[in-house]
Amino acid sequence: MKFDQFLKARIKITVLISLISTFIIAAFSGTIYYFYKEQIVYGITDELKSIAFEISKKLDDPVTDFSAVEQIRIPPDTYLCVFNHNAAMIFYKGKLCEINKHFTGFRLIGSEVVYGVKIQKSFDYYHVYVGKNLIKVLVNLEKLKFILFYSTFAISTIILVLSFLISKRILRPIQETVEKQERFTQNVSHDLRTPLTVIATNLYLIKQKNFQNIENHIENIQINVDYMKNLISDLLYMTQIGKKDKKKIDINRLLRKQIEIIRPKIEQKKIKLIIDEESEISITANERDMEMLFSNLLENAVKYNYERGEIIITIKNKQVSIKNTGKIIEKENIKKIFDRFYREEKSRTTEGSGLGLSIVKEIADYYRFKIKVKVDDKYNEFIIRF
Repeated sequence: MKFDQFLKARIKITVLISLISTFIIAAFSGTIYYFYKEQIVYGITDELKSIAFEISKKLDDPVTDFSAVEQIRIPPDTYLCVFNHNAAMIFYKGKLCEINKHFTGFRLIGSEVVYGVKIQKSFDYYHVYVGKNLIKVLVNLEKLKFILFYSTFAISTIILVLSFLISKRILRPIQETVEKQERFTQNVSHDLRTPLTVIATNLYLIKQKNFQNIENHIENIQINVDYMKNLISDLLYMTQIGKKDKKKIDINRLLRKQIEIIRPKIEQKKIKLIIDEESEISITANERDMEMLFSNLLENAVKYNYERGEIIITIKNKQVSIKNTGKIIEKENIKKIFDRFYREEKSRTTEGSGLGLSIVKEIADYYRFKIKVKVDDKYNEFIIRF
């Protein structure tokens, strides 16, 4: 996948996250505004009703006159008026009322809310109105709306930037996988092209009846065919890790078995082998997976060792350590050695498929083993902790 494709994907993820986040924040801000407004409305209506109710109580009392109504305290920006049955204003407090037509209940008049109630007293009746100026309330609501709008805009902008940065982290594993896949394809192509070229060359020489070195030609063909078979076998095996039956495995016994298999190669290079079994380790796993894990580590320890070198195997505290003399791995390459087809030397040979340590890493990752590589002036050490 090209860079511009990842950039397009990042932009799509950024837009999607931003839209969803903005919608949620806007909905949350709208909810805050709605409930705050409702709370104010309920507060005002309750306040006006309670004042009207208090006036009604005083006017219902036969001995009470309007001097008692005068004593009623009203909040700032609030007023009250009383009209008789002839629609004449007989009392007011706060300010004069501009009521053209009598009504009961709530009504908005300009920037004011007015609550009207009709009170029966003896053979007479009154219209009582309690009103409140809403200018300050409306100004506060506008301020809140302004704050919520710009807060939503600011947070959405921050989320937009963060989303673009986060999208890079989201896509990084995919990008790395794609890059690894591309490298893998290139490496497989290279590793298959080399032996195929050798085979084609040797077949051509045989076809030309160049029988002088026919045995060498056939041997070269056989070597490269075997290499391709091993490469394909390793690739197929990597797709099967962890998919077969599991059982309890004695790691000590399995490791000793793998050592015996590779012993001829150890003896051929006159390598000194030291085995230190301080404890027994048993785990539940697929036996073939464990054989591949340790056979690849042992093969690696022998292949890159010196003549008359050393291999030290230690089993203790739920871990196996395999360390060997030989060419020391560069510290900056430690993370790379588990990549498929990675070799410290850039020149490729047909010795080994280049998948050994990659298989080790995939098995360890599947079973959640911890794998650690240590290097010093003398040894490369691979530690598997179960």
